[in-house]
Amino acid sequence: MACMTGLIACKHYDTSIIDLNQDSKVRSYLGFQDLSSSTVSILDINGVATPEGIFSASEQHHSGLKVFPGVSPRVLDASQIDTQLMLKAVTYLKKTSPLTTAVINPLYSSWMAAMLSDLVCLVVKPDRPNMDAFRETTDFLTRLGCSDRLKIILNQNGYVGSLESKGAINYFSPDIVIGYDKSISEMCNRRVLDPSKNIRSELFSLVKEVITDAEWS
Repeated sequence: MACMTGLIACKHYDTSIIDLNQDSKVRSYLGFQDLSSSTVSILDINGVATPEGIFSASEQHHSGLKVFPGVSPRVLDASQIDTQLMLKAVTYLKKTSPLTTAVINPLYSSWMAAMLSDLVCLVVKPDRPNMDAFRETTDFLTRLGCSDRLKIILNQNGYVGSLESKGAINYFSPDIVIGYDKSISEMCNRRVLDPSKNIRSELFSLVKEVITDAEWS
């Protein structure tokens, strides 16, 4: 969802995406090489002295999207994605990038980024583990002061074995419902994302909301 949002937004705005998730899936989904052949990662932000210098830790995607890839496949480096790094990254990007999409899961280690974000999207799959964790997650985001900036995205609605839409929605009222699409998984495996027209429309509505708020603030 974050990668597709970035790809959609960069056609209209100067956009960055930063991967603060230990799994570092952004690097794979957007077709970047692993760290055996590409040395750039978000850990390079530790050596940046000014907000303008933060883009030395990024790579340019062919779409124009500025990408701050994660640390995968160096599993042990994930422990270095700490609160200090997140605070520096988010504050610098808020000063220099008109629009930034940040991947901040898991929330327990990324709460600082959530607090500083203008919009927080909680992406939930229609399965029992997600439903069981939903209430505690939203309660935690409320304690962080994010409730008025929170959007719920029900993702992969209708995949085989999932809860029926009615059963999932009984837990919450999603702002956006994205149906399961096998082609998205196939695109991720090929490292080439091309969101459908419907998904483009849904995700771009979030982007426009943030940009509009920023323009009027």
